[in-house]
Amino acid sequence: MDIYVTEIKYEDEALKCYADEETEGLQAASRMIVDSDNMAFIYLLDDGEQFRRVHFVKETWSMLRTHHSAEVILNTDVILTDFWDELDYLVDNIYGNNNYGEAFEIAVKEEFTH
Repeated sequence: MDIYVTEIKYEDEALKCYADEETEGLQAASRMIVDSDNMAFIYLLDDGEQFRRVHFVKETWSMLRTHHSAEVILNTDVILTDFWDELDYLVDNIYGNNNYGEAFEIAVKEEFTH
């Protein structure tokens, strides 16, 4: 199942992310991948049988950059553990790496310049 973050608010020193899909009972998998074709970072959640993919599309990246290191919470009930370590690793890996596609690499560079 794909879960799309539709809104992000910075409140109480945390990034509170909201999606229309139910997240109760899901556990953070502390892993992140990318969907370079659709310009998204994807955080993985575990439902006990399979992974659920939480999409952070390009339109959400500025909030991620602005509030880097804040606790990230999805739908008030799932804390996305290791979110920043995973994101930082991917961003560093994308620079100069043609495997992600030129358009995705350029978009990541523009948003997450060091």
